[in-house]
Amino acid sequence: MATLAFTAIGSTALSSPCVLQETCAYVEDCEGAELTLDLLGTPPELVQSNFGDFSVGQIARADEITSKIRLSNGQEWTATAKNDLLTASRTQDDEHIQMFVTKTSDTEMAVTLLTLPMRYVDYAQTGKARRAFSGKCGLEF
Repeated sequence: MATLAFTAIGSTALSSPCVLQETCAYVEDCEGAELTLDLLGTPPELVQSNFGDFSVGQIARADEITSKIRLSNGQEWTATAKNDLLTASRTQDDEHIQMFVTKTSDTEMAVTLLTLPMRYVDYAQTGKARRAFSGKCGLEF
């Protein structure tokens, strides 16, 4: 039993975090920040980043249904993942922060951070509520 625990700890320690670059629609609005990303556990249960730690909520493989919505008229809509997708979240102060990690290829990932206030605010004043990052990353989930 101790050997298994040692092996699990060792495999986590061997993974190295990825460093992704911020991508922006308008360069003048871009902070040019980096996001460090590390997935802990097999399958991942925790995402560590320089933006904080996030609890994994869902992992979906490409072409897998991620959610279903049944309308009042009986019609059902489904959302399907185009690529492998991991969702994670955390709550801090008066904000709920969601992280969407998408595997865009075997060697690249894209991450979107979405910050939602937990109380009413003037949404025009919230600033960078959505930030996107991408880059080389071979982490598995």
